[in-house]
Amino acid sequence: MFDGSDLSAMDFQAMSDEGLIDALRTAHGAAAVAQAAEVFAARELYRRHRADSAEPGPGGVRAGEFAATEAAVALHADEATAGALIDIGMALEDSLPRTRAAFAAGRIDLAKVRVIIDNTRSVARDVLDDVEPRLVEAAGRTNPVRLRQAARRWVARLDPGGAQRRRERRQDDRDVRIRAVQDSMAVFDGLLPAPGAQTVAMRLREMSLQVCAKDPRTMPQRRADALVALADGSGHLRCRCGRGARCPKSDMPIEAPRRPLIQIGIPADTLLGMQEAPAFLAGYGPIDAALARILAEHARFQVIPERSDADEVAESDAAAHWQPSPRLDREVRAVDGMCRFPGCVMPAAESALDRTELLPAHRNTARTNLAVLCSRHHRLKTLADNAKHPWRVWRADTDRLQWTAPTGDVYTTVREGARYLFPHTDIEAPTPPYAGLHRTESPPGDTSYSPDRPTAEDLLYPLNGYVVVHGQLRQIAQDNEIPEDEPTPAHNAAR
Repeated sequence: MFDGSDLSAMDFQAMSDEGLIDALRTAHGAAAVAQAAEVFAARELYRRHRADSAEPGPGGVRAGEFAATEAAVALHADEATAGALIDIGMALEDSLPRTRAAFAAGRIDLAKVRVIIDNTRSVARDVLDDVEPRLVEAAGRTNPVRLRQAARRWVARLDPGGAQRRRERRQDDRDVRIRAVQDSMAVFDGLLPAPGAQTVAMRLREMSLQVCAKDPRTMPQRRADALVALADGSGHLRCRCGRGARCPKSDMPIEAPRRPLIQIGIPADTLLGMQEAPAFLAGYGPIDAALARILAEHARFQVIPERSDADEVAESDAAAHWQPSPRLDREVRAVDGMCRFPGCVMPAAESALDRTELLPAHRNTARTNLAVLCSRHHRLKTLADNAKHPWRVWRADTDRLQWTAPTGDVYTTVREGARYLFPHTDIEAPTPPYAGLHRTESPPGDTSYSPDRPTAEDLLYPLNGYVVVHGQLRQIAQDNEIPEDEPTPAHNAAR
């Protein structure tokens, strides 16, 4: 067992090279022990949630469905990460005792544990008993990439008949995802059956060759633009060589692209170029003012007032199945910006409106009582309001929505969209000690490390692309929740 309690007292400058290597190994082992403890704690939390909701009854809590939610807000992580930790814990508990023991002792870390789990899914029990000790031994002397190669080779050799079974099961995990990174960029990736992935790849390559050799874009840039062209309906790349009719590809028929179905919140004075406050791109987050103005050139505008008189009626006087007017619906979604559950980033346009009474000291109006919740967290609040789940939700004031977890921890969320639409309301933002704009540029060839780069792996939670396989854990991603067929009234009476 590794003990990291003395690491902070080490004098690294006084160590020899050999001592520093030993310190690295000790620190890494201590980190692995901590990772194991986190996985086992998350798995036990899930087990208890399942036991408490084993027979939920009609309209009740599905077994264990909000364990990942509680773990995520406690860790300030996303629910997909918490769900992956639970899923790993279940796999270790159910079928990989040697891997579990090595992980708990700090001999292998989370990245290697994931490799072993990924490559032993659906493997026959007798094959697993033979291959697991070999994988654990190999994990102690190699890196995750080489371990993955060895695992695939050994499993294919020991269980050749299981290849079809594993492929068929894996096809159920197909998905596409978008992940925000720095500088108004996003990673678009997915998991597809190999033939389908090759179909997409070959189509993007065909489109990349529809422009002439003088087009200034690199091939990666062409493929990226081709993917957008597939989605916007134009179906072809327009050549950017700038030669007009002299371009050999100038007669290529191209359909007019559809306008993007995206929502951007931008302050009026920023739109007019009077200031450079960031804008808010739904589903992504902050983007710079210049990009927002470019996107706004072909946009349809909706004016959102800071304080609205729309439907200013007391909630207590409203009917049980009251529904907001289109104008009020638009305003609430704009000022909230995204789901109001802690840490959730589901765009307001893809979420539902929920209605919660203000505390008596505040004025109850239609706009101040409404909040945006994604399908998953709207279900959680509805269960809580009807005393079917121990979460509790209340509105502290016109801006703050407070959530109390079953453990008693309190989390507060605010209207995120309002911080962008009305920058002066963002009282937590630092005030720059200078006037005017300053620009910094990276030196040519800058290859400095950034945790937000698409190729970087999260060292704390190396779980990018992890596919969850256990039960309710597969539904934890907010954009995977399928809304109910019948619309839910905006009003939920708390008891």
